Amino acid sequence: MHSHEMPFASAEGLHGLFSSRAAALQALRTIADDNRLCYGLVGLERLAAGRPCFRAALDRCAGACCGREALAEHALRLEAALQALRVAPWPYAGAIGLVEAGADMTQIHVVRDWHYLGSATGRAAARRLAVPVEGFDHDGYRILMEPVASGRHRIILF
Repeated sequence: MHSHEMPFASAEGLHGLFSSRAAALQALRTIADDNRLCYGLVGLERLAAGRPCFRAALDRCAGACCGREALAEHALRLEAALQALRVAPWPYAGAIGLVEAGADMTQIHVVRDWHYLGSATGRAAARRLAVPVEGFDHDGYRILMEPVASGRHRIILF
């Protein structure tokens, strides 16, 4: 398994693909700032028992840490804000072929679970490439998300 692969079968429940922990934390800070979320409740700071966070005193937090906002409302706002970073699960039951046709050649690029498995010139050869894969390849996801989800490319189901 490569360092860019994660040891689970799908991207279900993932929010964001980041190059480092620091980049992920910065994205979470930005989301919290833009949505007046509590740093303590999203895990960016420690909250002192029974005391509001510092940002609540500055009116930069809506106050879920001190009872001005319901915890359930804060959780809903956080989930809504995270939706922009949601990683889409693989939308097919198995492998697909992305068809790339030129004037003198056609290639079928075989993809499964956001993994590129290879290319073939014919359907039978492409079907042989359509093997199950493990893990989640975030580089594959970044590269393949647009061609798979856009609807602009011919897709063959295997």
